[in-house]
Amino acid sequence: MRILVAWLLFLAVQGTALAQTPISVTVLCDASYPPYSYAENGEAKGLYSDILRAAFARMPGYRVSIRPVPWPRGLAAVEKGTAFALFPPYYRPVERPWMDYSRPILEESVVAFVRSELAQQRAIEDFPAAYAGLRVGLNRGFNIIAAPDYKRMLAAGQVQQSYASDNRTNLLQLKRQRIDVYINDRLSILWELQRMREQGLLANSAGVDWLIEGPTLSSEHGHLGYTRTSPEAYPYKQDFMQRLDQALLGLEADGSIARLAARYSAIDLRSAIGTTNTTGNNL
Repeated sequence: MRILVAWLLFLAVQGTALAQTPISVTVLCDASYPPYSYAENGEAKGLYSDILRAAFARMPGYRVSIRPVPWPRGLAAVEKGTAFALFPPYYRPVERPWMDYSRPILEESVVAFVRSELAQQRAIEDFPAAYAGLRVGLNRGFNIIAAPDYKRMLAAGQVQQSYASDNRTNLLQLKRQRIDVYINDRLSILWELQRMREQGLLANSAGVDWLIEGPTLSSEHGHLGYTRTSPEAYPYKQDFMQRLDQALLGLEADGSIARLAARYSAIDLRSAIGTTNTTGNNL
């Protein structure tokens, strides 16, 4: 009898220990989307990684690792069900019926940045009408301006559009007056300006006085996207989704997300220079 009681007690202790063992989970992230999500020496970096690590720390039932991968490969793995989750996809339920989404993690904004002397001559918040005759720079491969009026102006030759390979090239083109406007993700531009300042390419004080932040043209929210395929492989999915949403809500409520984002936008053109109204048209 004593042996039986001892054995049952041992099983109970073992069961409790197993119940308390965190579930190991791997999520994928975009390896080439700075400053939001990127790889550095094989490690996941960027603002989304910072936010999600803070959220995962509030989920004691899980031990979560983040693995950077090329974006197309990550999407394919989630679609096939060979990966549990990936960040940071936008909400595309029609295009990706095989994906569920977390609550929004962060808002990303596409903004027009304009040479300061032009901003003094034009009502740059009036996009695209006030941009007639200007040269607009974009990053190669990105079609991020959806405004029908802009497309009509471009087709009619009322605005000129050129492409460069990255943020830095376009910012230098803007500084050297080879383009008049640069349109891209706001945080990406501010992050690149900060890097240029740290590397001595911009002065510490008035190094960005040639640049004005104009209107926000559109915005999207990034999420953690979960596979809907092979549900038997991820029996913890619903619990994980619920706990992550609760953690993200807490991080938003206590200001943690805003504080983390501030690390990536040390240059604030709106307060440092005094720009025009940046609400603009929300396309």
